[in-house]
Amino acid sequence: MATVLEALTLALDLHLAGRFGEAQELYTRILDVEPEQPDALHYLGVLAGQIDRGEFGLTLIGKALALRPEAADIHANRANLLRGLDRLDEAEGSYRRALALRPDFAEAWTDRAFARHSRSDPAATDATTAMLERALRIEPALDPAREKLVDLLHARGRLRLESGQVTPALTDLIRAAALDPRDADIAFLLGNALFAAGLRADSVIAFRNALALVPDFLSAALNLGIALAATNHAAAALAPLCHAVRIDPAHPAPRDTLALALRSLGRAEEADALGLPPPALQPPKPVAKPAPSRRPRRDF
Repeated sequence: MATVLEALTLALDLHLAGRFGEAQELYTRILDVEPEQPDALHYLGVLAGQIDRGEFGLTLIGKALALRPEAADIHANRANLLRGLDRLDEAEGSYRRALALRPDFAEAWTDRAFARHSRSDPAATDATTAMLERALRIEPALDPAREKLVDLLHARGRLRLESGQVTPALTDLIRAAALDPRDADIAFLLGNALFAAGLRADSVIAFRNALALVPDFLSAALNLGIALAATNHAAAALAPLCHAVRIDPAHPAPRDTLALALRSLGRAEEADALGLPPPALQPPKPVAKPAPSRRPRRDF
């Protein structure tokens, strides 16, 4: 006959495998034998929340906490149940208690951050990013924290850049790019922020990264050409600008910018062959402001 510990281990394995009915039955059988088994009460309470029986889950977890009041994981799961019931103030109290008991509890920092962000007040993003950064300092490989932090920094960096807050945007986008170097749009926005900050050579690197990740990223190809021309590399600018024209032959910006680059190199006949108006009607040099993002596919 299986011991309570063996039965609890099997029930938890079933639970983690998503076999909720079998896990629930086994937790219940354990509690029939040992009604105050705290782990069975705790895990059955968590399971109850997962099947939309949050209030019943809170009752079970309350009993588990009465038996183990210093268990940080039980407080954290109580907070998660309260969050699922939209009782956010109570959830915050339980997260605080869990983290007071165990300050290095990365998952609790992450869950608390998710709960904080759901409030959507003006300070939510700042508070959420701080909590997620703390979670990642504790456990750098914690994917939910990393993914959420990337999304928040990406969105905030874009908004800051669009509103002219270049330095804060750079901070957000540099961090986002470090966390997810495979995101072409983050690399592109970082290039725009670097260009706006006057760091033109650095922007070339960022635009190259974006284009390497998504080869048909029109705005990245165009802005790479602009950045190269702005760093006195007009000849090198021709390749990405020609590529931009190939990506979208009907789009005027790549063609116009390519013509300007050709003229700056004394190749007026090639510029004329692009079918543009005479040189007198064109600006004397490539535009200084990179094009906005045309959000790319991600080819992973």
